Amino acid sequence: MLPVALVLLAAGMAGCETTATAPADTHLAGTWELDKAASDDPDAKIAKAMGAAQARLRKALARYGYGAENADRERPPADGGADAPDYTYDTPGDRFGGPGRVGPDFRGLKTRLHQTLSPPPELKLGVEGDLVSVTDVPLPPRDYRLNERLSRIDEYGTANITASWVREEFVLKSNYSSHASRSDTYQVDPVTGQLILTQLLIDPTVGRITIRSVYRRG
Repeated sequence: MLPVALVLLAAGMAGCETTATAPADTHLAGTWELDKAASDDPDAKIAKAMGAAQARLRKALARYGYGAENADRERPPADGGADAPDYTYDTPGDRFGGPGRVGPDFRGLKTRLHQTLSPPPELKLGVEGDLVSVTDVPLPPRDYRLNERLSRIDEYGTANITASWVREEFVLKSNYSSHASRSDTYQVDPVTGQLILTQLLIDPTVGRITIRSVYRRG
């Protein structure tokens, strides 16, 4: 009898089995329209992650005697514009002339998260052998060849991207130069016939955000 650990390892490897070509029954190809009512609200998910990250940072700064009252007094004046630098979590220099700590630019990060995680209202998918075409309408199509690594600059930064099939799921994995990572998983529910797009982003500042979007055939 095989040890339990080996049995579990074999089961895990089978569950993550990748293929060199698309399965015969993916049903992914076609035009898909977003069902907002059945999908996650990206604004709420991003706001929750941002709020938790800001709370953690405030707590960490408070341990060193730096709180909101210090921030209001020491922070450089802001111009109020949407693209203005975010000085909220910067700290002043010390009495010996040492530089202060530059805090995260939460304002800019929030914009990038919305640009990255907001699901397209319409998707067009094409599958032919080891080539998958993804069109986030109204953007032009993007082609992905299985297990081929490519580099791209998108809303979130510079990323190395790989595409693979994990059984009936088409998965795009992106590793960013900022040390963030992202996966986009496309799968058709065999019961409802809906396309499920699951976006998972792991960001060094705000942590893990998962957005599940539901699409119906157009």
